[in-house]
Amino acid sequence: MGNIAQALTTIVDQLQVAIGTDVEVKEHPGRFTEDELGKILIKRKAVRIAIEGFPKIDVQGNGLRLAQVRFNAFVICADLKGEDRHKVALEITEQLAGLITYATWDDPVKFASVSPATVAIENLYSGDLSNGKGIAWWAISWTQAIRNH
Repeated sequence: MGNIAQALTTIVDQLQVAIGTDVEVKEHPGRFTEDELGKILIKRKAVRIAIEGFPKIDVQGNGLRLAQVRFNAFVICADLKGEDRHKVALEITEQLAGLITYATWDDPVKFASVSPATVAIENLYSGDLSNGKGIAWWAISWTQAIRNH
């Protein structure tokens, strides 16, 4: 497995441990279709992490490649007994933002620290889409340099 694919697995695994088993954290191949959204909520609280692209790749004099990788974490929540989906999704989003900012995923040789300047959070709620599926939907994106030999 290449460094970038392994980086995605590392991030997913570490976020799952940090967030706990109450929220299902998994890899996702990219953006969502409308049909996928309703099928994801097996546990009623889910985070899906995808690689959105490589905005830049630098090659240093010693041949070391440094890929700037754009990640997206999608937070998807359904209503739970006694909890509103939008509040639960916001809490998970806030927790993720704290975990992602400055993260090196316990491997500072492979991962550069996530700069807060690259972290963006967006509420993807759409009345037509979200109410029809009964979900709240947020996205956190960040760019992180990954060293690749």
